[in-house]
Amino acid sequence: MKNQQEINKELVIEAFDTLFNKRNYAAAEKFWSPNYIQHSAVVPAGRDGLFNLVKNAPEEFRWEQGVIMADKDMVMIHSRYSGRGTPKNMIGVDILKIKDGVFVEHWDVLQDEAAKEDSNGGFPMFGTSFPKSSDRQPAATPLTIAQAREIVWPLYDALNQPAKKDVDALLAKAAHADYHSYHTNEDFLTRDQLAGVLKNLGVTVPDLRWEIKDIQTNGDQVIVRGEATGTPISEFWGAKPTGKGFKTMALDIFTVKHGKLASCYHIENWMTALQQMST
Repeated sequence: MKNQQEINKELVIEAFDTLFNKRNYAAAEKFWSPNYIQHSAVVPAGRDGLFNLVKNAPEEFRWEQGVIMADKDMVMIHSRYSGRGTPKNMIGVDILKIKDGVFVEHWDVLQDEAAKEDSNGGFPMFGTSFPKSSDRQPAATPLTIAQAREIVWPLYDALNQPAKKDVDALLAKAAHADYHSYHTNEDFLTRDQLAGVLKNLGVTVPDLRWEIKDIQTNGDQVIVRGEATGTPISEFWGAKPTGKGFKTMALDIFTVKHGKLASCYHIENWMTALQQMST
């Protein structure tokens, strides 16, 4: 007879293989609680955050099992994640809390896997051998201006008279499902939340135009300098409509992963826009 710790270890191995290698998301749902709590600097919150991350990973993405240990309702597993489209594999220690046969909480510690020439300790981080040079993933090719423009364009298309556009479809074309739009260094909107903001903006400023004035790339980042114009017909950022329009500058710094937008840090000069409307 297997004890509960052995059952829990087998559960983790089957679950990870189902999600990461087989990518059978429907089957994987039975292992992760809908209220799954994720403690990670890398993986977005909740079960949907984890699943969307895997869905957006390259086809070559793979998980390998290392050492696994269990204690009461906790399981700790040492893993290798390869085929991530990055120069190095990732080595992780995942700690999972199990309740009623599903994962309810998770913690992780993640590191890039060192090749032999990069290892100060002189021993492999995973298994009994160092990764071969062929196992190390090539760095992503830097984006060209043309590629960057093609990737970001659907988002800016959604910003031009949003009330007349299928905003949800355009954002889905441009950005991953777990896209984060940061308006401070910590606070962000999800893709769906951003779609709601743009739809409301389209009602408030029916003639809104958002022009790309300059676009630059830096590795997997796209920097866009834009210009927003429009004339609000209802209350806008707390200001009553005056019949006057605005013209203001915006800066967006996007990060691209696997051909779509993963995140953006942005700033718009709305103070100047409000001053233009009131003078």
